[in-house]
Amino acid sequence: VLVTPDGKTMEAEAAHGTVTRHYREHQKGKPTSTNPIASIFAWTRGLAFRGKLDNNQPLIDFCNALEAVCIETVESGKMTKDLAVCIHGNKVNHGEHYLYTEEFLDAIDENLKTKMG
Repeated sequence: VLVTPDGKTMEAEAAHGTVTRHYREHQKGKPTSTNPIASIFAWTRGLAFRGKLDNNQPLIDFCNALEAVCIETVESGKMTKDLAVCIHGNKVNHGEHYLYTEEFLDAIDENLKTKMG
């Protein structure tokens, strides 16, 4: 996260690395387990900063809720393969230890809808 000295300009960028490799697998029709949390937080941090500049509390609240939901979803045991490997070691199984990308995004969506009421 970068912020200019006057505090009026901010940039947040998601981490990179495995996304290109996972995209190539996706193009082949293979399921992937790509962790979207860094990208989500890059967007929420940027949007929350915009909300601060515009005095838009509902936008800030949404960003905070989405970030909390990401963390809560992982803490509930629903996560992508990279996180499951950190907890369970290299012998992880889809469905038991981790979700595919779309499944994880669906879990975040479901939890966000619940949180937002």
